[in-house]
Amino acid sequence: MNIKERKIELRKRMAKLRASLTPAERKAKTADINRTLLREIMHRLESVRTSGRKPTLFTYMPYKSEADITPVMEACWEKQYRVVIPKSIPELRQMRLHEVSSYEDIATGAWGIREPLDTLPLVQDIGEVDVVLVPGLAFDLAFGRLGYGGGYYDRYMQRYVRANRPKPYLIAAAFELQIVPEVPLGIFDFRVHHIVTEARSITAPILTDDGSEK
Repeated sequence: MNIKERKIELRKRMAKLRASLTPAERKAKTADINRTLLREIMHRLESVRTSGRKPTLFTYMPYKSEADITPVMEACWEKQYRVVIPKSIPELRQMRLHEVSSYEDIATGAWGIREPLDTLPLVQDIGEVDVVLVPGLAFDLAFGRLGYGGGYYDRYMQRYVRANRPKPYLIAAAFELQIVPEVPLGIFDFRVHHIVTEARSITAPILTDDGSEK
């Protein structure tokens, strides 16, 4: 199979596997994920506040069988950090980021996914984003990510590549069963920096200029 076919097969398998969790299992595992996720993300955002500007989290609204990571967004609201979530533009296969301050700023949009209202402030500068909470169906221990097939996040990350700017800190929340031996990656797919499951918190090594690990 080619990469496209391998991705399609893996998406089907992982969606079915993730949906097989019972409500009780999902609730318990999600609580464990959020405890670690809150600690990791708040530590990252707190360090930004010392630079004199408001820390900014780019997150998403959970859908179907995804872990419910909204407690992270709620914690950021309590600390008056900036929270932005994406709105899909299907005709362009791109997304725009809008700032949200409460659940009143969010409505059901494309494919039944909750999205920000059109009238909310837009993120104009990609450099304003400090941490991205990235959704996905599967991840591997080389920090590869399998998305849902739309390419929205891949296109967004390419904006940093084209602008020759460093990506923000990319962290993913997943159930342990979403960790696979290898995610098939194409040329435009990106890797995350950090994966949090109910069982562990895994951080990618920092590489020096010669490619060795620090």
